[in-house]
Amino acid sequence: MIILGIDPGLNKIGYGAIETENGLRVIKTGVICPPPHFTFKMKLENISRNFEELIENLKPDVVAIEEIYLGKNVQIALKIGQVMGIIEGLTLNKKIKFSLISPREIKKSLTGRGGATKEQVKFMVENLTGYKEFKKIDESDAVAVAISYLNTEGKDDWIYKR
Repeated sequence: MIILGIDPGLNKIGYGAIETENGLRVIKTGVICPPPHFTFKMKLENISRNFEELIENLKPDVVAIEEIYLGKNVQIALKIGQVMGIIEGLTLNKKIKFSLISPREIKKSLTGRGGATKEQVKFMVENLTGYKEFKKIDESDAVAVAISYLNTEGKDDWIYKR
């Protein structure tokens, strides 16, 4: 099974794909970064095009998306919601299952604590996968989303083999 984890954002969308055929293996990570001078509409078009290409290349069985953390800026949260809507829409169009997972649930499923730091989550992702080549924290966060899917909703689909 291939699970594509997504760490959504307005200017950076982290992604990390794992496969579970022979244990747990990271197969691709990266960050979709629309150019900063793009208008919001242009960013959405860029994200849509890049995400569609990503799912066509990886052919994931599931797309796991981190839910929005609602901070102090509601306008940014609404825009990130639009980014998530594009990702969800493309996933539905390709008839791929998707799942939304809260930040707290992701942290708890990997570290046992819902209030864990990004560094603690990255440490656990590296230990579980053996993959230590993350260039950006958005990549390890996205892999954490994918692993969290396995630990919660996907646990019946997969048995972790050490």
